[in-house]
Amino acid sequence: MEVKYFDIHAHLNFKDFDADREEVIARCREEGVLVNNVGTDLVTSREVVELADAHEHLYATVGAHPTDWKKGFDEKEFHTLAANSKVIAIGECGLDYYRIKDESEKAEQKKLFVQHIALACSVGKPVMLHIRDSASKPGLAYADVFEILTREPGVRAHAHFFAGSWDIAERYLARGITLSFTGVITFARGYDEVIRKTPQNMLLTETDAPFVAPEPYRGKRSEPCYVREVLATLAELREEDPEELAAALLHNALRVLALPAGKFAIDK
Repeated sequence: MEVKYFDIHAHLNFKDFDADREEVIARCREEGVLVNNVGTDLVTSREVVELADAHEHLYATVGAHPTDWKKGFDEKEFHTLAANSKVIAIGECGLDYYRIKDESEKAEQKKLFVQHIALACSVGKPVMLHIRDSASKPGLAYADVFEILTREPGVRAHAHFFAGSWDIAERYLARGITLSFTGVITFARGYDEVIRKTPQNMLLTETDAPFVAPEPYRGKRSEPCYVREVLATLAELREEDPEELAAALLHNALRVLALPAGKFAIDK
């Protein structure tokens, strides 16, 4: 397989792909897209591991979404899943204050996040961060996540679907936290400054499929192959050669997720 892209955050196990999952997975292989599918609870984490075990070009991230804190965290079961060689990160974990109804929920989310960090440290894998602010307090979730991470300097982290300001991005980048962006950047301009200023070696690509399909697929189901549109927009905003940027960001993903570059034929 000749690899061109790495969609580091997708959900091919979701019901949105039930009708044509294998066809979508085959397209990823044909177009040279490695895919990291991300669990949101114990059930979906098992699903993404099964997909990864069945397909050479698929990987998995296991964990519980911050808003699923009521389900608890089965440390033993998650540890068993995390030990799989196709599992490359722990998450998606972090803090989501977007629809929070009570301040006590923040404490529960923080507790869940700390449990993910402990798991990540024990298996030597990075955490896949999910961070979403409330409209009334922009930046608070990012600040709280950062504060928790400062207590665990040894854990590696990646911020998926980054939506913070440049001031926030600077702090995260200084901590060694890489950033990725979705198809939203093809039709929304609020991300442009961060994209232009982020060092090339700290950028990754993702789709968050089936969500937020990029132009020209906006309003439809997203899929990992659309990562090429995300890459094209990144190259345009940064005024860089698309092919050279694609190669650089692919190597970034392999580095961040500790995957051997020699496993696949890398398109140059």
